[in-house]
Amino acid sequence: MKFEISDWVHAKTRNGELVHGFVDTLDEEQRMANVFVVKSDNDESIGKSIQVREQWVRKLPIYAWDDAEAIQSLIDIALATKDDQWFEELSLKLQSLTKAERSNQKKLVPGPSYTNRLRYKV
Repeated sequence: MKFEISDWVHAKTRNGELVHGFVDTLDEEQRMANVFVVKSDNDESIGKSIQVREQWVRKLPIYAWDDAEAIQSLIDIALATKDDQWFEELSLKLQSLTKAERSNQKKLVPGPSYTNRLRYKV
């Protein structure tokens, strides 16, 4: 199989639903994956584990840890899955990232401004 347990994936179910979640179990013999659904176009599937054929599953790219927006999206997923430990870890990462961004902004010193002959600042 091309997936491992805990991989984030998006998939299409046999009923045509589009789901987003993570792999919680694998059946290599039947080439099926159980996906815990975090988001779906069918609200009834959210929070449930569904079985999906391997060929209908696509692995999601790994998020960059230096992007505040990506971390906020992961925090939303941690809240949806009620994963307190992951939520705390992501919150600390976001907090340290925003502190680093603020300190970088303080280091930026504006250059000298000059007035051209039309009295516009350059």
